[in-house]
Amino acid sequence: MVSSDCLEWLEYARKDIDVANHLYVLQQNPRHRPHEAILFHCQQGAEKALKAFIVQSGTFPPKTHDLQDLLFVCIKHDIQFDKVRLAKHCAFLTPFAVLVRYPKHSITLDSIQSERGLNSSKRIYDFVCERLGLKKIYFA
Repeated sequence: MVSSDCLEWLEYARKDIDVANHLYVLQQNPRHRPHEAILFHCQQGAEKALKAFIVQSGTFPPKTHDLQDLLFVCIKHDIQFDKVRLAKHCAFLTPFAVLVRYPKHSITLDSIQSERGLNSSKRIYDFVCERLGLKKIYFA
């Protein structure tokens, strides 16, 4: 049975991904999309999904925004996390936790990056749900 703490983490993860998706769809002109906000929420959704799995595994999640570090903890609890190639999604999303939150960041952002961020966060979220025996939402 999935704990209420885990479900709460997943709810917050889903909300972050939903916000990112809403921001992407809301602005139909790709040049005017708030890519920094979209990608920040994608990273946050993926982070909270991984932390949900860690919580369900009986461990307190580490205080980090590094998705690769969180993935490593998940792998220690379930080797399947190492077999689905989530590492590339984690590596892509990690910089958006902090770097894009401030002016003069060095990452080029566009709709391609935002779409990739959405796909990555949805894939991570759905995989966590799958491993917890819960219904997938995004079918990434």
